[in-house]
Amino acid sequence: MSFLAIPRLTGSHAGDLLSTMTRSVGLRPAAPWLPPGETLRARIFRHGLTPPVDVPWLDNGGVDDARVRLVSPLSLAGTSIAVTGLCLRVEQADGSVGDLVLRAPARPAWSPPSPRRVAREVVLVTESPYLSDAGPVSLRARQTGAESFELACRVGEGDWQVFADLRISSRPCVGEEFEPLPEVNTLPGLEPLRASPFAS
Repeated sequence: MSFLAIPRLTGSHAGDLLSTMTRSVGLRPAAPWLPPGETLRARIFRHGLTPPVDVPWLDNGGVDDARVRLVSPLSLAGTSIAVTGLCLRVEQADGSVGDLVLRAPARPAWSPPSPRRVAREVVLVTESPYLSDAGPVSLRARQTGAESFELACRVGEGDWQVFADLRISSRPCVGEEFEPLPEVNTLPGLEPLRASPFAS
């Protein structure tokens, strides 16, 4: 069965699955395994939101096909060390597409060192909030496994609400490369405030 077809598991079952997957490929949860720079097939499992935030794509459940491109710097050995950006193209039922671009937030000039054996959590956010009827909406992607991200949103400075899981295939989409244009290819109910620096 394709990993893209696995429904979302919750509670201890989800933790056991992700832990098993991580051990099986010898990676820590935050380590990138998918090839950076390649266009990959993906699927978004939307669970919907309660209470809703007046954005149809966030509020309603459903499954979307998508394409993903990851951004990851290289170590001195030439291997990827962390996912720092995610470009996502969501295919809509009417044939249109919606683009999202998320990146790692800027780190402060100095922060306390972390224990060497503790993996840093991969969290990516939109560069700026989107305009919506409910107010400014920010989006976040948190890596939960070698091929998966949890998608969440918040209105203003409110709490983050998980609305979907993103499952990514490791097989590149030959001939389906894309350049994200989030200011042009918008999702229903989300209007970008400004162009993303990842668009070029």
